[in-house]
Amino acid sequence: MRSFTRALPVLAAALALSACETMAPPQQMAVAPRPAGLEGEWSSVGGPVAYTATFAGGRFTSKEAATGAVLAEGNYTKTGQAQASIIYTSRSRNQQVSVNCAQMSADRLACVNADGSRFEFSRKA
Repeated sequence: MRSFTRALPVLAAALALSACETMAPPQQMAVAPRPAGLEGEWSSVGGPVAYTATFAGGRFTSKEAATGAVLAEGNYTKTGQAQASIIYTSRSRNQQVSVNCAQMSADRLACVNADGSRFEFSRKA
């Protein structure tokens, strides 16, 4: 009985401390608005090399996903509500390429270059 009376204050203190847990409201994470149209970053879909493409204020840049090496740079022009024309220079071939792209959905972009080769992008989250 004597050990119980010694343990009682320790137990009461432990219970009191556990009741002191703060009940602060959960923090809400600020979510950045999704870019509209072509603006923003896109990831290649399929293909031999994974890369990202960035559309920002009329400038187009693509970089290899694994290394960050620039693959191509150029400009784009909106040609319609969900279409754009891109003219870029390939760094590996030092060749200028013309591409037309159409935004299939908010998260999907389909492109075709002058020789008929097709490729797609998905919007980076």
